[in-house]
Amino acid sequence: MGLPEKPYTKEEVVKKLEEYAKLDADPHSGKLFTIAFESGSEDQRKLSHQAFNMFMDKNFLDFTEFRGPVKMEKEVIDIAKSLMNADEEAVGTFTFGGTESVFLAVKAARDKFFIKKGFQIPEIVMPVTGHPCYDKAAEYMGLNLIRVPINEETLEGDPEAIRAAITENTAMIVGSVPNWPFGTLDPIEEFAKIAEENDIWLHVDACVGGFILPLLRQLGEPIPVFDFTIPGVSSISMDPHKFAYTSIGASIILFRKGFSKMLSQYANLRWPGYPIVNPGVLSTRSAGPIAATWASLHHLGEEGYLELARRLLNARNMITDGLNKMGFNIMGRPRSPIVAFSSEEVNLFTLSDALLKKGWHVNPQRGIAHLNIPRSIHLTVTPIHDQLAGQFLKDLEETKAEVEKIPPSEIEGMARGFGMIMGMTAGEMDYEAIRQIMGKVEENLELYGPELLKAFGMEEELPQEMAMLNELFDSIPPEIMELLVNYVVIEIFRKGL
Repeated sequence: MGLPEKPYTKEEVVKKLEEYAKLDADPHSGKLFTIAFESGSEDQRKLSHQAFNMFMDKNFLDFTEFRGPVKMEKEVIDIAKSLMNADEEAVGTFTFGGTESVFLAVKAARDKFFIKKGFQIPEIVMPVTGHPCYDKAAEYMGLNLIRVPINEETLEGDPEAIRAAITENTAMIVGSVPNWPFGTLDPIEEFAKIAEENDIWLHVDACVGGFILPLLRQLGEPIPVFDFTIPGVSSISMDPHKFAYTSIGASIILFRKGFSKMLSQYANLRWPGYPIVNPGVLSTRSAGPIAATWASLHHLGEEGYLELARRLLNARNMITDGLNKMGFNIMGRPRSPIVAFSSEEVNLFTLSDALLKKGWHVNPQRGIAHLNIPRSIHLTVTPIHDQLAGQFLKDLEETKAEVEKIPPSEIEGMARGFGMIMGMTAGEMDYEAIRQIMGKVEENLELYGPELLKAFGMEEELPQEMAMLNELFDSIPPEIMELLVNYVVIEIFRKGL
């Protein structure tokens, strides 16, 4: 399919876009407990959209040509520094997502390691609950990543496990406040002591919590300190597009010292063109997200954000109370906007599909058996759920009763059996085993790829029921499943499923 020979009219374009939009979940409905961060304020949302549109065509690649975004970024960074109790020496960069912020932190820590110890392979040490973007950064930038067990009772990071994993090649320790799977808070003060003792970079991943945990603390919640008041903290990432409710594609990385930010940036004056200095990973970048973030932060202010935090807290408490009454197991200690729960009575993957039929989007999560982490369902609670928590709990109770009556399917047994046949568990494969598997995959995908899509029910469209796939994810070693999923995702986008 190429360019249309005859241009579409404006009406035809809008009609087609509306058709595509109908394929999407409504991020403003309040029925998503996933990656939709909704304040419930239409006025705030419209203002954010207006600010985005005002600056969307301004290319922040050349910040000498477009000066307005520089002023806005400075003020946004100042607000973030205030929330994280940073001093005047601290600096920051506005990025287009938490992963980009993490990449900059990893690059700075890696380069500091090189300066100190020379060119050897550096390592990142973090709890198993740390976000996969650190694996991604390590893969892109040539580091090793070591994941360590967590406290099985609290599901928080274990300082002794961190300490035991440190070697002379450790360049970075990562702690999350909160982590994404369970919403639990790693003990940053204890991690910081270890970092200081060993002169290692400590990065605090507050991508989820940076714009909400300080407010929950103001409301009396027992949120421990995790910011720059702790001497061992080197950098902090935090995402306005989460609990600052701004447009998608907004994150911030803060560095305790300016030299650290220098290590995160990219400069090139070696070619005959214009001087290149990129504070972030991207070169060309729209100023729209910066403007939308500035507008949201200043329009809501402390008063507005505190009110939204109260509503969020009320919704979270209603949901956790309801889950307890229904007999679900709450994972860890819910002190953040994330609640995760497990069950020994009901298949959570089937429950997730059943909830989707009632319009509720939740995140089913695979467990890690050898770390005694059961499969679970993740809920990201936002202020709009204050209005809908009661209906969600009612639907959940009805759905749970329905699913409990469903006998175990053959798929569950087949998936577990297939996982056992593979003969390996997570983390057991060395590089040589993965190399051999990838060689065979490359040889056989052309032959067996279409059959794989057929088995996954993806010949013509994405399946609505995901229980079978989630069973496979939970049973097959991730090193193998990652290869299969990579192929499937390529086909999803190639076919436009």
